[in-house]
Amino acid sequence: MRPSVGLRLPLQDYLYSDADLRTVKRAMRTLTEKCMRRYKVTHDFGPPAPAMGPRSITDRRYGLTDARMARTTGYHLGDRDPRTHPVPERTPPTGKALTVIAGTDERTEVNGVRVPARGCAGEAEREIVGSGRLGSSDLAQDLNGESFTATKADPRVVKAFRAWSRCMKERDYAYPDPMAVMNDKRFQGNTPAPLEIEVATADVACKARTDVTGIWYRAEVAYQKTLIARNEKALAAVREQKRDQLAAARAVD
Repeated sequence: MRPSVGLRLPLQDYLYSDADLRTVKRAMRTLTEKCMRRYKVTHDFGPPAPAMGPRSITDRRYGLTDARMARTTGYHLGDRDPRTHPVPERTPPTGKALTVIAGTDERTEVNGVRVPARGCAGEAEREIVGSGRLGSSDLAQDLNGESFTATKADPRVVKAFRAWSRCMKERDYAYPDPMAVMNDKRFQGNTPAPLEIEVATADVACKARTDVTGIWYRAEVAYQKTLIARNEKALAAVREQKRDQLAAARAVD
C-alpha cells in the first residue's frame, strides 16, 4: 500500500495547500518590509516558521498509511511534529514600528509620511488579495469538511471500517475505525512509545489488507465531484481568486 500523502482530491483545486500559504505569506512579508522602508522604520520578524503538520491534505486524512513512519515514529509526525518544535518567542513590534505595521483608526503620520489604512500589513494584503480574503474560501473549506464527514457513513466505507477493525482485533487491538486509533490518548505524548509503534505497524498492515484507505478515498473523490457540480459557479470564482492571489504573490520580488 502506498502512503496517502500523494493522493489528490478534486476540491484541492479550490483549497490552499500549506505551500501555497507559505508563498503568500512570504510575499506579504516582503511587501510589508518594503512599505516600512518608506517610514524609515524596521522590525525583526524573525525567520519563517518551519513546515509543520501533515505533508498534504490527504497525508493523515484517512489515518496513518506510511509503513516506514509507523515503524519509526508511530502516529507522530517525525521532523514535522509540532510537539518536538517549541514555538520560538518573537519580539512583537512596538512604538513607531507597531503603528506602521498595523496602522490606526486615525489620520496618522510617522516620520512625516501618512500611514495607510491597516498599516503596511494591510497594504501588503490588499496588493495580494485585492478586495477578497486571504486563503481558502469558507465554501471550499465547508465542502471539504462535508465530504470527509459524509463519506465516513458511506456503506462501503463502513464495511471497510469493520474489516479493518476485525483485522486489528486479530492482533489484540480493539478500535472501531482508523480515526479512533489515531486519537488514542496513550499516543499523544511528545515521543512515540513502544506500544504506539506496535499498534501503528499493525494499523498500516490492516489498512493494506482491507484496502480501507482506497475504498474511502474513492468514495470521497466521487462525493466531491458531486459537490463541485452542485456549486460549479461559486467554485469557479473561488478558483479564479486563488489563481490571482498566487500569481500576485509569485510576482513579488
